[in-house]
Amino acid sequence: MPRPRKAVRDRALEDLLLAGLAEGVTLRKLCRRHHIAPGLVQRWRMEDKDFARRFALAREAGFEAIAEETLEIADDDAGDVTCKEKADGSVAVAKNPDNVARARLRVETRLKLLSKWAPGKYGESTELGQAQDWSERLAAARARVLKGR
Repeated sequence: MPRPRKAVRDRALEDLLLAGLAEGVTLRKLCRRHHIAPGLVQRWRMEDKDFARRFALAREAGFEAIAEETLEIADDDAGDVTCKEKADGSVAVAKNPDNVARARLRVETRLKLLSKWAPGKYGESTELGQAQDWSERLAAARARVLKGR
């Protein structure tokens, strides 16, 4: 694999990287593809507010692409069963648990990462049940206290 080069930063290279991010491709993979050190792209983000803004938008679009990909993985049942012809000519259908387990791992990994990268959108909800109207409960409690005096 070629070593990362000192990239000549231009709008075309930035657009290539950001388009890949928006498709859900990892920054590391994009940097390998274009022979750029990932730290260099991170430096561009720190030094250039416009690039940082565009990077964040591309990353957000990439999260949605990854979320959609989890549905595709979960819905894809190719390889979940195998068919073999028996000696008597009949066909034996067997489940392929390794394929199912691999798909589950791929989905769970993506969902866990999404919940860390964008917890507000993909994280576990911390709300307990329905939203409560505490004003009514508080008024009822006050009434009970005042009644007991």
